Amino acid sequence: MSDLVRKTIFVIILELVLASASIFRLGQIFNGEWYNLYSGYFGDIQIPFAAYFLLSINETSIPFLRSWQVKAGAVFLIMTVSELAQYFGIYLFGVTFDPFDIVAYGVGVLLAALVDVRIFSVYLKFWTAKLQK
Repeated sequence: MSDLVRKTIFVIILELVLASASIFRLGQIFNGEWYNLYSGYFGDIQIPFAAYFLLSINETSIPFLRSWQVKAGAVFLIMTVSELAQYFGIYLFGVTFDPFDIVAYGVGVLLAALVDVRIFSVYLKFWTAKLQK
């Protein structure tokens, strides 16, 4: 099995785990303000985190995606443009403008980059993109 296949399978499993947090409504363990905070911002951290790793699958075929800065920048830009569009009444990924959503997008993207560079790249032998010859 190639490294790309291993990485793709790993990312799909990661995406399923992330989605299960929403599907099974794991946030119901919180009460009061903690629940409001979770329901208001968890998805705004989770979605860019997941999108970052979806981009990472394409590193071997799209070389400019190999840099964590490019992946993080692309995801943050798309999410922020979506949020700013909501301010102007254009509903792309949501309907309510909240400037703190942009902060949450940044947290999600930076957390993904941190996990990518400091954990996955170090501990998973198949993680780092290999150049196609």
